[in-house]
Amino acid sequence: MITDFSTLNESKKYSIMSNTIFPRPIAWITTEDEGIVNLAPFSYFAPLSSEPPLVIVSIGHKENGEPKDTLANIMKSGVCTINFAHKELLEELKNSAEALPKDESECEKFNIKAKKVLEIFPPMVADAKCALFCEYVKSVDIGSRFEPIILKINHIYIADENIDEKNHIHLENIGRVGMEYLIDSTRVK
Repeated sequence: MITDFSTLNESKKYSIMSNTIFPRPIAWITTEDEGIVNLAPFSYFAPLSSEPPLVIVSIGHKENGEPKDTLANIMKSGVCTINFAHKELLEELKNSAEALPKDESECEKFNIKAKKVLEIFPPMVADAKCALFCEYVKSVDIGSRFEPIILKINHIYIADENIDEKNHIHLENIGRVGMEYLIDSTRVK
């Protein structure tokens, strides 16, 4: 079957793309503004280059056209922390997707522990096994309500227990498949 994307609305395009381009790891992004820690998940996320070490994440704008808090905070501070969630953090990840007022922290509202690891970067999720400490590089104007941003990885945290004696990394990050999550090769709603 061949489907002409020009005949589809945005919702149908999203449904097809999110159910075929998978698994996509979820970028659970921590940002800060005026002492408020913002934490939100984004599933349009991928590595872009290893030299320089770059990732790309697409962040939508609010219905009124303003940038989402995560995007506004990154543009203001120039930094963010990308956390990777594992199955024990699934409920916290789901909860943090709720839209909250800018002056309300998802970490506080949903009791998600965060810890400051590097001074100039927002805190990471305390129970995450891996986190990327990134700086903003540039935005890509694609003429839509989504704004892909390119981020450079300056530092990475990997829990010691997830690195074996041969220095191989073993993580079980939650991924996204359509409206479901992928955990240990199993789809979960």
